[in-house]
Amino acid sequence: MTQPTLEQFLADVKNHELTIHQNNGVYRHLTFATPNDCNQHFNITTFPDHLVITGDMGTLVFSRLHDMFNFFRSDDLRINPDYWAEKIESTSYEVAIDIYSEFDIDEVKTRAQEYLDDFIRDNELSDEDESALRFKLETSVLSAEYEHEIIDRIINFGCYGFDFEDFEWWDCRTHRYCYIWLCYAIVWGIKKFDELNKE
Repeated sequence: MTQPTLEQFLADVKNHELTIHQNNGVYRHLTFATPNDCNQHFNITTFPDHLVITGDMGTLVFSRLHDMFNFFRSDDLRINPDYWAEKIESTSYEVAIDIYSEFDIDEVKTRAQEYLDDFIRDNELSDEDESALRFKLETSVLSAEYEHEIIDRIINFGCYGFDFEDFEWWDCRTHRYCYIWLCYAIVWGIKKFDELNKE
């Protein structure tokens, strides 16, 4: 799964301009958009203990401090997606996880291959058994194309004393592209707002 870099985000918003609809203490409503174009536009709205970001790349609601600009402010545009994800307001923990992350089948396949490599290195297998084990992994687990398919195959995998007994502890998720983009949008938007207010 790919994620936007800061450089990619900055290229996306290079022509965005800030429009301030409201600026009254922690009550703010800001829009960032390229004139006459709504592509990748976004709005940041704050009120006590909350920051809401909406627009083309999705909607997120965060809650942590009375003035959420103080929570997110970063002059060097550094983001902290894991910690910030804990501050997402949602109907449930499970829904929040799905908002900012998604199952990464490529990561699961990489981990499965590494897990098998470690097992083979730590155990004495004949060349025939090692080949058979690698072939079974390739044709079973590594050929899966969907989340539920690969999970089922990993849970039920067993060959020559090898299985994925600790699979339930694997972290098989990665941040969504839009979530990382929105994190950059928040810190960049706050910086633009601060620069304008200093003038």
